[in-house]
Amino acid sequence: MRNRAGARLTDDGQRFVAYATQLVQTWEAARRDLPLSQSGDKLLTLGSEVSLCNPLMLAWAQRLRQGLASHAIRLEVASGEELQKKLDLGVLDAALVHQPEYWPSLQVEQLLEEKLIQVVQTQNPAPYLYVDWGPAFRKQHNQALPECSRAALSFSLGPLALQYLVQCGGRGYFRTRVVQRYLDEGILKRVEQAPEFSYPIYLVHARASESPALTKAIELLREIALDDYDWSRWYYAEL
Repeated sequence: MRNRAGARLTDDGQRFVAYATQLVQTWEAARRDLPLSQSGDKLLTLGSEVSLCNPLMLAWAQRLRQGLASHAIRLEVASGEELQKKLDLGVLDAALVHQPEYWPSLQVEQLLEEKLIQVVQTQNPAPYLYVDWGPAFRKQHNQALPECSRAALSFSLGPLALQYLVQCGGRGYFRTRVVQRYLDEGILKRVEQAPEFSYPIYLVHARASESPALTKAIELLREIALDDYDWSRWYYAEL
């Protein structure tokens, strides 16, 4: 519909946008898979939030090349919201996320328990660094620590915030597994009596994508979850 203010979609056009987006994404998935199908390879497409690439996604990829050599593996990194949309559309087979949404088409499994704890750099305890760990954390954090809800320095990516904390100082909330190395070495210390927040890791997969290959891939991931990995190794920096 066009008028003096410009062009805009009609009500029917607005309703069609969601279907058009799905058609485009389905076409992109088909174009991606076609060369593999023609070569006779089978494809497993897995996704992860950026903060879960190491060590989980990396270890999963390594284990899949050994335990599922009959399949080609495609790895994607995106936001949790984008990953769940792709799962629902069938573009992804499975994904690692922190805060899943429960949709009828998706199977959600808690893979690991994790906590967000407040830590402080031992040499320079200021300022407070706010890390946005998602809507649930944001709500709980602001209720428990209203005085910290308007921090002068905030981050949307945990690994970046951790590097700033280690190199420049401050305090803030980070995943227990990721900061454990810094705690052991005395670079950081835990803030006593500070609130803790649950932050589990989930595996989400599309029910429609269930197959022997995906079942095997999930079994390998569960084995990895039981192993002892250094979660901080990609983000470690000397002071």
